[in-house]
Amino acid sequence: MKIINATWEIKNIGVKCNEIIIENDDCIEKIKNEIATYETEYTVVKIPVKKIDIMLWLQEMNFFFIEMTTSCQHIGNSFNLNRIQQRIIDSLNYEEMSEMDVDYMYGEIRNCLFTTDRIAVDPYFTLQQANNRYINWIKDELKSGAKSYRVSHNQNQVGFFILKKNSEREWFAFLGGLYSSYLESGFGFSMNYFEVIEGQKLGAKRILTSFSSNNRGAAAIHLNLGYNLLKQYYIFVKHKH
Repeated sequence: MKIINATWEIKNIGVKCNEIIIENDDCIEKIKNEIATYETEYTVVKIPVKKIDIMLWLQEMNFFFIEMTTSCQHIGNSFNLNRIQQRIIDSLNYEEMSEMDVDYMYGEIRNCLFTTDRIAVDPYFTLQQANNRYINWIKDELKSGAKSYRVSHNQNQVGFFILKKNSEREWFAFLGGLYSSYLESGFGFSMNYFEVIEGQKLGAKRILTSFSSNNRGAAAIHLNLGYNLLKQYYIFVKHKH
């Protein structure tokens, strides 16, 4: 069992938060004996899939299921785009963001761009809090050297993606999104396509990313583009009043 004191969530969403990551060799007796020690205002528990006994017990302890997260990787295998997808890719381009582009991205996110993550769907929080959390996260990662990219169609910005370097051979595509005016455009998969293309240009042999079960479209896109599943976690949360 791994405990993370997520102090950054005080700034992001205004509550103290501990994240408890259950590991495959953790037994339920250990968890029952120790988990209460780490409960705080907002407690997040991440459980590997198949740990059904722990999942059922957490519900008895008034934790509620909020999402399943999937981690996956792309190892450079070729894409198998259909004719429509290829036509869309040919109509788009991407480039690293300027400061003005970053400000534009923040403006789009402030308009509640993200609606499916565990903060956004939790009735204890607001969409504004959820999206402000993303802005703070991006700012921290850009200060640490992450690279942000705009995707454009006819010189109009349609979306973005951000890459973080884990090692010389591995980059993490930790966030991307399609801007609100283009949600029905069919461009969504291109953010994930271009993150792999750019990662390979940067020397990556492996691109990592993750998505929530609340975002059904993300699962379809990643599998279609050749991402392989790595890990899945059930996410449970509990609020103290």
